Amino acid sequence: MVLLFLTPSFLPAKAVPVFDLSTKAEEKVTKEKKKVTSVEWKGNIYRDLETHYYRFSTTKKGTINVTWGPNSDGSDFIITDQNWGAMYGNGDVLPAGDYMFVVTSNPAESPEDPSLLAYEFTLKGLSFKEAPNTTFPQLTIESPVDLVTHLPEGDHTITFKGRSDADFLLFAAYGFGDEATETLTSSFEKNLVFNEKSPAYNFYRISATNESGNAVNRYFEVWYEGGIRE
Repeated sequence: MVLLFLTPSFLPAKAVPVFDLSTKAEEKVTKEKKKVTSVEWKGNIYRDLETHYYRFSTTKKGTINVTWGPNSDGSDFIITDQNWGAMYGNGDVLPAGDYMFVVTSNPAESPEDPSLLAYEFTLKGLSFKEAPNTTFPQLTIESPVDLVTHLPEGDHTITFKGRSDADFLLFAAYGFGDEATETLTSSFEKNLVFNEKSPAYNFYRISATNESGNAVNRYFEVWYEGGIRE
C-alpha cells in the first residue's frame, strides 16, 4: 500500500516524500529479523541418564563454533540432522538444513563426580533461518526417586509418577529387546509389577516434547535380582 501526502494550497509546491509500505519494505524488515548469528542453550542434565534436544534450521552452510560456559564440566554435545543420518562436532562444516543440538554428558570418572550437571553452550558461525527456541519442557518426576533402582528377589511394584508442561509426553519400556510405548497425560501415575516373569534388566524412557520440537529424554534402569536373564 502506498500513502500519498498532498501539499496544502497555501504552501509552495515541492516534491513530497512517499512512504512506501509495500511488500518490499515488509520483506526488508523480515530479513533483518532473521539475521540471527548465535544462540545460547543452558540447563541441567542427569549424567548418563538424560538427553536434551534443541531444534534449529540454517539457510546456508557454515562452520560450527561452540563454546562451553562456566561450570559446564561433564556436559557435551553433538549436532545431528532430524533423521540421525549424519553427526557433526565443533569445527565441522554444516550444510544448510534442519538440525538438532543434542546435549549429552560424559561418564563419571570417580564416585565423587556429581550426577546432576549444569551446561551452557553458545553456538556461533551459522546463519539461522530464525531465532532458535531455547526452552524445553519441564519434567518433574516424583517417583521413582532414583534413576537407577535395584530390586531383590520377590514381587515388587514401582510407580512412575510425575508431571510435565510438555505438548507431547511419552513413556517407553524396553524389555527382552522389545519397545512398548504409550502416551502420558500432563499429570501421570503408572504402576509396573515385577515378578518371576520379568526381565532381570529393565530400561525405561520418558520423553517430553514442546511445540517447537525441543525435548527432554529421561532414562530409568531397574535391575531385578528375581528376573529372567537373557
